[in-house]
Amino acid sequence: MKTGGDQRIAFHIEQQHRDDRHFFAKRMFQSYYRMSDKLQMPVTSLAIFTGNITPIDIYTASCYGTEVNFRYNVFHVASADIKKLEGDERIFALVVLAARRMLDSGENPADRGKYSLELLNLTRGRGYDTERARSVQKFIYRILRIRDEKIDPKVREVWRMQLIPIDEAVREIQIRDAKEEMAIEVARSMLAEGLSTEVIKRCTGLDDRSILSLG
Repeated sequence: MKTGGDQRIAFHIEQQHRDDRHFFAKRMFQSYYRMSDKLQMPVTSLAIFTGNITPIDIYTASCYGTEVNFRYNVFHVASADIKKLEGDERIFALVVLAARRMLDSGENPADRGKYSLELLNLTRGRGYDTERARSVQKFIYRILRIRDEKIDPKVREVWRMQLIPIDEAVREIQIRDAKEEMAIEVARSMLAEGLSTEVIKRCTGLDDRSILSLG
């Protein structure tokens, strides 16, 4: 703790991009309750909103005299201060900045390429060790979709020629994406055949939400 003492607590963190805020608030409450009941220790909750949506920080419910008012912490990427993030030495700040830049660029590949180089330079200037730097760069590469064919070839060349190569990371991302796309196609075919969600989960490794979204 900032006071110098120690306290053991659990962190419950959820990320939300789509605008189904009220369902999300209920999920926050349900997850918090399950964690608190299972761990039997103090739990604090944080909702990270990554889309251009208005965040909600409370879940309320009532039923014949019984009321629930559950408020949780919120971090809204779209409202984050860019200058503060650029000057923040913590890795989390770079991750948030990358997500914020993706929102700023929308579907414009030129902007995504420009922002990726800015983030790459920030990463180089932080003095991270190789493993940490590559982890951050891998995230930036993925979130800003530098593998997109519409990205300026010069930008992609800079990424290939940087001091800390990410060729291996790029291959890992491509392999993972290919596996995910294959699993989705298999799940779509299995749904068309009328197979149950449980069977599809076991065969593809996809979660309930991913499978339901295909319907």
